[in-house]
Amino acid sequence: MEVFAVTIFVSLMFAVLFAALYLAERGQRRRGSLEQDALLPLDEPEGARVTVPATLSSHSLSHD
Repeated sequence: MEVFAVTIFVSLMFAVLFAALYLAERGQRRRGSLEQDALLPLDEPEGARVTVPATLSSHSLSHD
């Protein structure tokens, strides 16, 4: 019977930990979610986009 009590206690502790971490993450409204923060290194700075001139984009390049 002690095994069941320990199992239930550990399960409740995990549930409380999950709820506390979830509420703490929801309370942080800096920029968005953790997923958005993880993708920030992939963002391009404003004005840093590379544009291809129309003359280069219309020609096909071959390696003959």
